[in-house]
Amino acid sequence: MRVSMKFKKLIPTFIPFAYELIHIYKRNAKHDQNIRKKDRTAEKIGSLEHLMVRLEKKVQQNREVYIKSFNKIRIWLAINSILLIAILVKLFIG
Repeated sequence: MRVSMKFKKLIPTFIPFAYELIHIYKRNAKHDQNIRKKDRTAEKIGSLEHLMVRLEKKVQQNREVYIKSFNKIRIWLAINSILLIAILVKLFIG
């Protein structure tokens, strides 16, 4: 008879305790799920790395275009200088 009395005393205290544990577990699970949804740092870092690689390629391409253009301009300036000198020599000497 004593066992049943102790058991009857435990049931009213166990129900709110179990309810509170379930409530806390659900809240924590929902919070963890929200964190996983909002935490996209790895994805953003991957995107930034991809963009940096693309930017480096673009910088290299622009550098090559700049060097080629600069060399072409230097050649044309040399040709124009030679032609100007030839015209001045022909004008004053010839």
